[in-house]
Amino acid sequence: MRQASIRVLAGTLVCTAAFGFTAWAFGTAKGTLNYKAKKGEVTVNVTHANFVRVPSIGNGKPMRRLILSTADTTAALKACQNRMCSDGEIGEGMTVDFDAGERLHYWFVANDQLIQYSGTAVLSSAKLTTDTPTRIAGTLDIDDTAAGGAKVKVEFDASLVKEIVK
Repeated sequence: MRQASIRVLAGTLVCTAAFGFTAWAFGTAKGTLNYKAKKGEVTVNVTHANFVRVPSIGNGKPMRRLILSTADTTAALKACQNRMCSDGEIGEGMTVDFDAGERLHYWFVANDQLIQYSGTAVLSSAKLTTDTPTRIAGTLDIDDTAAGGAKVKVEFDASLVKEIVK
C-alpha cells in the first residue's frame, strides 16, 4: 500500500513537471482585454503569449511583436514565412509591436476577428521585467478608452518563436 502511494505521488510530480514545462515553453499570459463595441462590452481573457521578430513596414528594421491570445498560436507562428501571418492568425487577443517608433502599436481582435481595433499607446504602458533577445516578460497596462480603444491589463512571459525576415 505504501509503495502504491509513493508511485502515485511520483507520477503526480512527473505530470506536474511535464505540464509546467509545456506551458512555460509556449509562453503564458494572464489578464483581460476590454473593448466597447457597438453591441456592448467585449472582454477577452488571454492565456497565451509568444513573440516574433518581424521587419517594420516603414524601414524594414527588425521589431518585436508580442502576440497575446486565448489559443496557442505557436504552430501557426512557426509555420509563418512572411510578415503577413506574423499575428499567429489570432481570432481573439492582441498583437503589440515594440521597437516600431515613439509609441507601442497594437491590434485588438475578438469574435474571430469580427471585432477589431488598432491603436497606439505610450511606451511606459509596457513594464518589462525581462527583456532579452529570446524572451520578454512583464505587464501591459493600456487605457485607450477615451479614443474608443481597448483597455488592457495583462501579465505575460513570452519566448521568441521565430524570426521572420520578409
